[in-house]
Amino acid sequence: MASQHRGEIVAAAVRKSGVKLSQLHRALGISRPTLYRRFDDPTLNFDFVKRVGQIIHYDFTADFKELSAPTALVAEPIVAYQLDTLQDCKDKLLYVYGLYIELVQQYNALLESR
Repeated sequence: MASQHRGEIVAAAVRKSGVKLSQLHRALGISRPTLYRRFDDPTLNFDFVKRVGQIIHYDFTADFKELSAPTALVAEPIVAYQLDTLQDCKDKLLYVYGLYIELVQQYNALLESR
């Protein structure tokens, strides 16, 4: 059985959803060129696929059986993490920084509620 090109499947779902790519890349916290590179990735990370699905309101479990299996049983191949460009590095850092700020705000809100 030929393996699925995850990036192409996600790109097709995005086109069908009607969500603009400018909205999508901003919601994901990545640049537009990075988004296109993700669409070209045949082994696109399932966490990224899920995030795109949440944004475009699409359930990818019909397209990827791995998403419907219990998490502990899914064995995704381990690929060395590598950033191709300085822009990819910047995008990733900004995304992680955004997550950090969100956690700090939630933590501060929790402390204030006590």
